[in-house]
Amino acid sequence: MTYALASINPFLAARSRRLVSPPWTEPKPAAHAKPVRKVLIGPATLYNGDCFDVMPRLEPVEGVVTDPPYGIGFKYRSYDDAPERYDILMWKLVPLLTRLSDGGPCFVWQSPLKADKWHKYFPEDYRILAGCKLYPKRDGKQPCLSWDPIIFWSRKSRLWNEVPRDWHLVDLAPYDGYQGDNPVPCPRPLAQVEFICREITAKSVLDPFMGSGTTGVACINSGKHFVGIEQDPVYFEYACERIRKAWAAASSLACTTRRPSSRSNINR
Repeated sequence: MTYALASINPFLAARSRRLVSPPWTEPKPAAHAKPVRKVLIGPATLYNGDCFDVMPRLEPVEGVVTDPPYGIGFKYRSYDDAPERYDILMWKLVPLLTRLSDGGPCFVWQSPLKADKWHKYFPEDYRILAGCKLYPKRDGKQPCLSWDPIIFWSRKSRLWNEVPRDWHLVDLAPYDGYQGDNPVPCPRPLAQVEFICREITAKSVLDPFMGSGTTGVACINSGKHFVGIEQDPVYFEYACERIRKAWAAASSLACTTRRPSSRSNINR
């Protein structure tokens, strides 16, 4: 399997998959699992713990939007993104997401560097949504266009039933190099995540790799219920604060919208 074959025609790659059993079986909730902290914020339920400890205990959701580690040596605060961990992560993750969403729409960010492996883990009819990013001129570099593959699969719908097109472009200007106060390196652009969360048919969304809470904020802004899991305590606290602010803003806007105008009271 070549990189080019998997990148250009992943469906042809899928037909060439070897029918082997994954070296893993779905876990049951373990008695020795680490304690999990649960936080409720409006329509969001957040868990600070290992997603593979938490997910077997969850009630079903209607969809998944998540950005898991890619196994490319990315430097997270506490997670080891070693390449050798990618295979077991994906063997475990994809069946759990399919079960928890009851076959509903799943959107999972991936790295193009792993394109030759996707046919091993994702359903044969998976599709790709292109998450495009326009970088402005910065630090002597010319403007450029980049994109991230977002893998989609569902037993209940097709990609075109969920989103109006198979790409989304976000302009990153003004660009700060992701240097703000966000502790997560290279967080997903909120506008891009919100494009998915707002458009999909699912009314409740799971993100088992919540990070800084971008999917949670996107769900709040889209009027969706959200379930998020994050094991890093620093990332988790930051996500809680972001989602709390988003919920406060949404609640304030709803109150303002419902409040009758003073003019209508005077004219009665």
